[in-house]
Amino acid sequence: MINLLLYITAMAITPGPNTILSMANTAAVGLRKGVRLNIGMLIGITIVTAITFIAAEILYQAIPKAEKWMKILAFIYLLFLAMKMLRKKNLDGKQKSASFTEGLLLQLVNVKVYLLALTAISAYIIPMTSSLVDRALISTLIPTICFLSGLVWAIGGSLLKNLYEKHERFFSIAFALALLWCAIRILF
Repeated sequence: MINLLLYITAMAITPGPNTILSMANTAAVGLRKGVRLNIGMLIGITIVTAITFIAAEILYQAIPKAEKWMKILAFIYLLFLAMKMLRKKNLDGKQKSASFTEGLLLQLVNVKVYLLALTAISAYIIPMTSSLVDRALISTLIPTICFLSGLVWAIGGSLLKNLYEKHERFFSIAFALALLWCAIRILF
C-alpha cells in the first residue's frame, strides 16, 4: 500500500498539464473561480480510473496502439490550451476561468492520467487483493490524490495572483511554453 501511495502521489504532484493549468488558472482568476477546473479534472480522472479499472486487461494488451492515439490527442489538446493561454487578455481586470469542461477534457486525453491509472491498477492494486470490492475502493485513491495534488498547485497559483496580475503577459507566455513543453514531451 505504501508503494502504491508513493507512486500515485509522485505521479500526481509532479508538473504536468494538469498542475500547470491549475496553477495558471487560479493565478488568473483566484481559487474560488478556479476550482471549477479542478472539479472537472476530478470527474475526468474518476472516469479514466473507472474505464481503466474495468478494462485493465484489455488496455494492458492494447496499450501500444492506444498509447499512440492518446499521445496525439493529448498533444493537440495541449497545443490548443497553450494557444488559448497566449490569446487570453485581461479585459477590465476580469479574467474568465478555465471551465469544468476543459478540466474534464484534459483528463480524457491526458496520457499521464491513463498511464498513472493503468500502472497503479495493474501493478499495485490487482496484485494486492483478489476482492473486486477492495480493488474498486483502493482505486478511488487515484482520483482523490490527483485532485488533492491539483488543489496544491491551485492554491499556489492563488497565492501568486497579485504577482500574476502585475506580470500577466510574462506568466501567460511562461505557462504557454510549459504546456508546449508538456506537449512535446508526450510525443518524444
